[in-house]
Amino acid sequence: MNPETDEPRRETIRTADQRDYWDALSPAYAEITRIRDDDFHFGPQIPGDAALRLLPDLPPGATALELGCGGAQNSVFLAVRRGLRCTALDVSAAQLERARARAAAAGADVEFVQAPVENFPDAVGPDRRFDLVHSSHALEFVEDPGAAVRSMARAARPGGWVLVSTVHPLFNGQWIEGEFEDEDGRDAGSAGAGVFLPDYFRPPDDVRDDEFGHAVSRAWPVSAWFDWFRDAGLSVERLAEPAAVADAPYTSDAWADHGGQLDRIPSTVILLGRKHPAPPRDIPLAEGGGGAVESGASRGRAGPAGRRAAERTP
Repeated sequence: MNPETDEPRRETIRTADQRDYWDALSPAYAEITRIRDDDFHFGPQIPGDAALRLLPDLPPGATALELGCGGAQNSVFLAVRRGLRCTALDVSAAQLERARARAAAAGADVEFVQAPVENFPDAVGPDRRFDLVHSSHALEFVEDPGAAVRSMARAARPGGWVLVSTVHPLFNGQWIEGEFEDEDGRDAGSAGAGVFLPDYFRPPDDVRDDEFGHAVSRAWPVSAWFDWFRDAGLSVERLAEPAAVADAPYTSDAWADHGGQLDRIPSTVILLGRKHPAPPRDIPLAEGGGGAVESGASRGRAGPAGRRAAERTP
């Protein structure tokens, strides 16, 4: 127990566990998942960027850094379809081997780096800056995602972008189906099915102990992600919690057979933040608060809006 909160202590998410798990899982994961590189994906069974339109409009030659790239489908998409100069990082050597093969097959010039997300500044170069720093379903495997977001913000150029998709806290609840009654005591049938989450602010971890090893995935409240972005000096420009679609760029048989759950409960939350340049020195700051006047964009705008699948997000 945590003596300060009387809550059970959470397991520490260890980089070595994640590396070993994904090295072992990589061949099987490649067989059971289908992730296209003709669209930018944000997570399993949800629309890609062709539908969500979240990617910033960057010119060819702009730079992008992907953290937790897995098979690097998103970096391949950005290099081939958008003409960006891409760097992709992952802790798993096995995943990077598959990523290099995919990039070579697509004719994509991508720089690959093996390192944990937590150490990416030293791995790619602490002074390098990128127009886009992005991560799709990797930060839930990090012990301190707030620190990761701060590092991502530092790695973005002034005026650059940070794009993160991660597991939605509701998805770590338990999907319940059964015979339910409405408030008048009448049979509510399947309309009573839904998610049970005992603590939204501290969702249960997704702990994996199987033939591939041990790994932990952790969800956080949406407000925590919003605060981490703002604390890192990013304005939240878009926030999305998309429902499932049939023609998703990232899918598998198990994800596709979600039984309608992902039509009603989001599996993924997506945040797009921008690192605004500092105001020129000859422009005075707002009086009273000692800070710059907050624009409408920096206040953020809302964007578009268990039964566990056989495999979960990398």
